[in-house]
Amino acid sequence: MVSDKKEPFVIRSRLFTPLDGGGSDEYLYYDDGFLVVGDGGRILFVGSELPEEYAHYRVHRTQHLIFPGFVDAHVHYPQVPVVASYGTSLLEWLDKYTFPEEIKYGDSSYAGRRAAQFLTLILARGVTSAAVFSTIHQVAFEALQASNRDLGLNLVSGVTGMDRGAPDALSVDIDVFKDINEKAIETSRGLERFGYAITPRFAISCSDQMLDYCGQLLESDQSLLMQTHINETEDEILATSELFPNAADYLEVYDSFGLLGDRSLFAHGIHNTATEYERWALSGASVVHCPTSNTFLGSGLFDADGYVSRGINVGLGSDVGGGFSLNPFVTMAEAYKVAKLRGQVLDPLLLVYWHTLGGAKAIHQDDSIGSLESGKYADFCLIDITSDEVGFEMWERAGTVHEKLFSLMFLMPDSKNRVVATFTAGVLRWQDETEPGF
Repeated sequence: MVSDKKEPFVIRSRLFTPLDGGGSDEYLYYDDGFLVVGDGGRILFVGSELPEEYAHYRVHRTQHLIFPGFVDAHVHYPQVPVVASYGTSLLEWLDKYTFPEEIKYGDSSYAGRRAAQFLTLILARGVTSAAVFSTIHQVAFEALQASNRDLGLNLVSGVTGMDRGAPDALSVDIDVFKDINEKAIETSRGLERFGYAITPRFAISCSDQMLDYCGQLLESDQSLLMQTHINETEDEILATSELFPNAADYLEVYDSFGLLGDRSLFAHGIHNTATEYERWALSGASVVHCPTSNTFLGSGLFDADGYVSRGINVGLGSDVGGGFSLNPFVTMAEAYKVAKLRGQVLDPLLLVYWHTLGGAKAIHQDDSIGSLESGKYADFCLIDITSDEVGFEMWERAGTVHEKLFSLMFLMPDSKNRVVATFTAGVLRWQDETEPGF
């Protein structure tokens, strides 16, 4: 039974959270810890001993691991129905599967059903915040807003800008887009925990006029973010260079239109030049690594060291439907494998950091989400580590917290999802039906 109340409470169990800094020792872990949630949906205390001032709060004791809610920093809600579609190249996959599905989102009823389905699915996997792509349609964006009013996640999204390189039914006139986009920004301002991201799909689907408008809007309103794609495949890069012959590289296309800055989220970033890495680092922009999408579509292998060594913030994204799973543990495990194929080894704590605080930084909310710390929103999930005999044995046998986290990444498949409850702002939003009531 999902609760809609915001009463103060304490939850007691094993507890893990990364802390800001992203280093290999920046975390808290308790075998027996306390998380205190206030009636405003914020965390009041995290620690191993419950302060006397909270002793009168109702205490919930659980065997499950208390874990910060995940941030999916790049995902397409209209693409859930095409997940795991037999793929070829990225551009062919878009034409064959994605665009025909996205056309359907001009129907408000269809979009409404899909938005509710999407949000419920990510809640069931412990995701509490997400940067979400919609479509060009006003009704599709409004459907996401309406569903989230009921389900209570922390979202960033925007109406997709696309005026070329797509079917006519998915190409929007620039003047129409301006009107839809500006209305969407205003409606978002009135919603709790719903931020707006200007969303040019990618350079080859946007005219100069579209990119120029997006850049001017980003510069004029400091409350807005910008999300798009970059350097995902070699074919995409070639097509971009042909459309923008005066740009030295893909990143310069966005930079020339004012879209490169510290409020920019770029998904993929696989095939970068040395110059692009340097400008990226100077700009303060974030990259969102989408490993399951990259391997599924054969796009290439993300160079984690190329970003980490330059101090570029990294988030993780499922990129469904190019990605084949909404499960953060699958995403982290795939990121680890991608790095190994490049001869790199990623610390499991760093992977967790990318999927929590890294994503929070990307959407400029690391002061309020991404970790379990006093003053932040009580966005967290409960993970069942005991019901799988082999998995629990590995957890118990692990000599370090790093090893415990690593075992979770490879023993949390979609086929046996172990997230059993998800909370946002201290409210139970989703719970496994087999679990006793909270």
